[in-house]
Amino acid sequence: MRRDLFAHLQEMSFRFFDNAKTGQLLARLTGDIQEIGELAFRLPHDAVVCGFTMAGTIFMLLYLNLPLGLLITTLLVLKTWHAVSINRKMKAAFRENRRRNGELTAQTSEALSGIRIVKAFAQEDVEQERFMKGARDLASIRKKSYRLLARFTSSVNFFTNITNLAVLVSGGFMISIGRITLSDFIAYLLYVNLFMRPLYRLTVLLEMGLRGMAGFSRFEEMMALQPDITDAPDALPCPEFKGDIEFRHVTFRYTPGHPVLEDLNFNVRPGETVAFVGETGAGKTTVSSLLLRFYEPASGAILIDGTDIRRFRQKELRSRFGVVQQDVFLFSDSVRENIAYGVPGATEEQIRKAAELAAADEFIEALPDGYDTQIGERGVKLSGGQKQRLAIARVFLKNPPIVIFDEATSALDNKTEAMVQESLEKLARNRTTLVIAHRLSTVRNADRIIVMSGGRVAESGSHAELMARKGTYYRLYTAQRNLV
Repeated sequence: MRRDLFAHLQEMSFRFFDNAKTGQLLARLTGDIQEIGELAFRLPHDAVVCGFTMAGTIFMLLYLNLPLGLLITTLLVLKTWHAVSINRKMKAAFRENRRRNGELTAQTSEALSGIRIVKAFAQEDVEQERFMKGARDLASIRKKSYRLLARFTSSVNFFTNITNLAVLVSGGFMISIGRITLSDFIAYLLYVNLFMRPLYRLTVLLEMGLRGMAGFSRFEEMMALQPDITDAPDALPCPEFKGDIEFRHVTFRYTPGHPVLEDLNFNVRPGETVAFVGETGAGKTTVSSLLLRFYEPASGAILIDGTDIRRFRQKELRSRFGVVQQDVFLFSDSVRENIAYGVPGATEEQIRKAAELAAADEFIEALPDGYDTQIGERGVKLSGGQKQRLAIARVFLKNPPIVIFDEATSALDNKTEAMVQESLEKLARNRTTLVIAHRLSTVRNADRIIVMSGGRVAESGSHAELMARKGTYYRLYTAQRNLV
């Protein structure tokens, strides 16, 4: 089940992850599945044993003395009715318990992932209070669950005592009038005691079952979700792209009524380097997200080499791209494994060659264990420039026909930016390249610059052409240059 849930999450579209909390998903993958596993492991055996034991003892009780057997059966029916009424409340409480636990896990995960920011802003006390509030909320709902469970357990004890009392009084009366012998009554009491043992065991199973069913309910809820973007039944295998890209009347919005792109049209020729610039919110990064089919346009079409990308299988489509982003994600593994991510069969020679082309080989060799150095979670042991060069090496090794640079140097200092920029220009050679940039000084050498405004193309041309027009690009470039 854990494998199926993880595989299902891998298939979900970006819109799902935009709204989901990582900690909540982790809680479902770990805690919920563990509760289901405990239930699946213990319930079948214990339920069968308890069920047969109770059925057998009820039969013997009815066989030995029908009136007493009917009395016990009547009390059991009343107890079952009471248990069902409490069970509804307990089920809701245990489900809420799992939800609150997921929220606390999400909050804790976020606080620990952002520990540098927390410490930089001296917000340890604030995060501690947030954590304690979540813990108190969880404790509150757990108390409610345990109060209901205590009510149930108490009712079982009450039923047991009432049953024993009823059997003793009724049995004593029957002995006095000669309806039953003392030896038969003692045997009857032994069967009653045998009947009560599995009843206690079922009380424990009920608690386990409620926790497991709450987890299973959340598991089913997650598995019922479907990705927004799926492959067509007749989806085509992806050919080797030449790199001709066309956006044809593309409109896209993240939320209804707020278009990010509006009737966007542009074309990128094979081998051309095209930069996308514009103010924040102009839709530059959205262009790359749509091209990779992370999202689906509301209208219009995106074509590569003349074919609508919706005709291709998603995984194969994305395998034809290489992406270098501002926020580089590196795994808590060795340098070698991070470069080879996406190309698992890469040889040592290929990995080192990719690092050399990305100007990363020198600093890698200077690390304590070279290519075997563990870089920590998200590459925390490396500088920003070093992480960027590993990301570039990763793309060099993949060797895709189309590359996307999404603000790849915006967070770097001037010296580091110059080194990374040189590696990026080397990577862009003989490939269709889309550059999304805020620093306009980094796109001067692009074959063409597309200036976006309000989700549309405001103007397009080379750096020299756009500067000569003295339009939007001229205004943005001049403003940035004056800030230097």
